[in-house]
Amino acid sequence: MRTVDAAARNVLPMLPALAALAETGQTLAAADLLQMPQPTVSRMLARLGRELGVEVVERHGRGLRLTRAGEALAPHAAAAVAAATAGIEAVQAQESGARGRIALAFQSTLGERVVPALVKAFLQEHPGASVDLLQTSRPRCLAAVTDGTAEIALISPLEEGSGMRHRRLHTEPLVLVVPIGHRLSTRARVSFEEAAEETFICMKRGYGMRTLLEGLAQASGVTPSIGFEGDDLATLRGLVSAGLGVSLAPRDPHGATGCVEVPLTNPEAVRHIGACWLDRKPSTLAAAFQDLLRRRGRRLTEIGLRPLTG
Repeated sequence: MRTVDAAARNVLPMLPALAALAETGQTLAAADLLQMPQPTVSRMLARLGRELGVEVVERHGRGLRLTRAGEALAPHAAAAVAAATAGIEAVQAQESGARGRIALAFQSTLGERVVPALVKAFLQEHPGASVDLLQTSRPRCLAAVTDGTAEIALISPLEEGSGMRHRRLHTEPLVLVVPIGHRLSTRARVSFEEAAEETFICMKRGYGMRTLLEGLAQASGVTPSIGFEGDDLATLRGLVSAGLGVSLAPRDPHGATGCVEVPLTNPEAVRHIGACWLDRKPSTLAAAFQDLLRRRGRRLTEIGLRPLTG
């Protein structure tokens, strides 16, 4: 084993900040990935430069970007983080204590591929465990965590109430779904205000997408006219394709058959996908699932939301 000099020992704790900035391109996104305050990440990057004797970041507008030295170090920082993660996973793969059952509640819009990706990864790490799934609306997901029916809930938008802890996994842009041939279907981007006179097809009250629609409408000063309500996005898109109205939705990974998805310019047109649980000592299995979310949840969620190819 090679001797680790003092400089390397001092630099190692700061490499995750550099790797996160290189991956995301933004200090705010890097802070979100590391689950740290943004000022802490900025200070770590500045200290890294001082330790090395050369700046690894520089000011760019309101944010930071890598210098040439930072770009040279970035792949090595990423490799160090990956090696540490692989080591942790190797140790946990030997852990046989995570056995039994864990209940996971989740919203319907996350059930097709996000939840399977997370559950598959969890069972690969803990083959002795079993997962009970509860697919329901956002309020019922939260109620299931509160009353102990489920230990963890996957929801959007996130819950930040007292007694609850949450972890953001991914921020996904929302789009305006219109039928082919609609007056807005050829636009590259539109504002929500431009659809103010449209008939909206939306999820029933209590579902996360309905909450997001109402929040966006309020922020835009728009009172949407609701034509139809449904329980799943597939039905909503089918009604849109029939020319019965428009809808607010995340991008369809399958491609929107009979519809056109138009990006929205409103900064509020996003949904934050994450997990929540009670702020108390978790069971062994719940702690293991929370650990998976910290280490791999963001990447697994992004994979689950990625458009299908082929």
